[in-house]
Amino acid sequence: MPRSVWLIVLLITAINFFNIIDFMIVMPMGPDYALAFSAPMENVPFVGASYILAASLTAFFSARFLDRFERRRLLAGVLLGLSISEALATLSWSFEALLGFRALAGVFGGLATSLGMAVLAEVVPGHYRGRAMGFVGSAFALSSIIGVPLGLYLALWGGWRAPFWTLAAIMLVMSVLALRFLPKTPPIPAQPWPGTLKFISRPKTLMAYGLLASVSGGSFLLIPSFATFMQFNLDFPRERMSEVYFVAGLATLIAQQLAGWSADKWSLTATSWIGFGLISISLIGGFIFDPPLISLWIFFPLFMVSGAVRISAANTASSLVPEAHERSAHMALQTSLRHACSGTAGVVSAFVLTTGAEGHLQNVGWLALITLAVALLQPILMQKLEPQLSRSS
Repeated sequence: MPRSVWLIVLLITAINFFNIIDFMIVMPMGPDYALAFSAPMENVPFVGASYILAASLTAFFSARFLDRFERRRLLAGVLLGLSISEALATLSWSFEALLGFRALAGVFGGLATSLGMAVLAEVVPGHYRGRAMGFVGSAFALSSIIGVPLGLYLALWGGWRAPFWTLAAIMLVMSVLALRFLPKTPPIPAQPWPGTLKFISRPKTLMAYGLLASVSGGSFLLIPSFATFMQFNLDFPRERMSEVYFVAGLATLIAQQLAGWSADKWSLTATSWIGFGLISISLIGGFIFDPPLISLWIFFPLFMVSGAVRISAANTASSLVPEAHERSAHMALQTSLRHACSGTAGVVSAFVLTTGAEGHLQNVGWLALITLAVALLQPILMQKLEPQLSRSS
């Protein structure tokens, strides 16, 4: 890719990195919030669910309007709103108040993701799209390697409010950088909007969204409860949890780049089947049986790696579906669907799981079996969609 394009990809990656940290940090800190506000441990998944459900609704209802505005300024404004919502979260006086402020952060966070991905799809040629998506997707891995461990250390040092104050400052800086360095993208001339339902009902769009629903929904059946599972089911020390996230993030970072290269050079379908194989090993070896068949240091990184491989393939396929004048709308609806599936999965997780003696989570094995079934849908859908995609998009 040209150097100018790489710089834009790098900035979008940085924005995604901090946006993901904002969402991811609440997962391992769930027990901290429950203890701080005397909330039941089984309610921890609602902290993540409030964010992603708000992000989903906002992205859905804003989709038809986003392509009418200059994306650079809009993205900068959204990041400013996200900064303010982070600061407000530090004022939470109860568990319910925290849920409300996290929902407000979700309103801005979902839009930031949609706009960033729309800019990326516009400036990166189709035959480089897999590598670009893989690089931007590495923000997820980097958040595990650097962001989440650093956030956990900040919380141990300055309490649960410290990560939110830090993110508030960072999002303000990201807003300025977006305004200064992203290319000006004039709004695309207005074209008749076919209607959201008609747009979604196109066969290729339906399959693309199905890919993302399978990855996000399936993964988030388990992700919100990882920290609780490690701490109370496996008796893993809370102070060492950041080490596990570091190892998983490092493995994911490598896998993300390989998946992007594979998506460009070989086949999106083959990449999807590899991802399914990896999550199968992780779920069978680490979650379905009690005690686990393999070490936490193996099955947790495998789970995260499988998600990186599958989402890289799904994002690449999805970016090739819309027309130029539909990109922001498509990405917003994609974000809405992904968050809706993740949020719904978090709620389902909260209802399926129960808390036993001393915080021990029960029914984890059943939840893992559901996750495996949902994950199988992705490579099957990819096999049908890939032959219909053009890399010239």
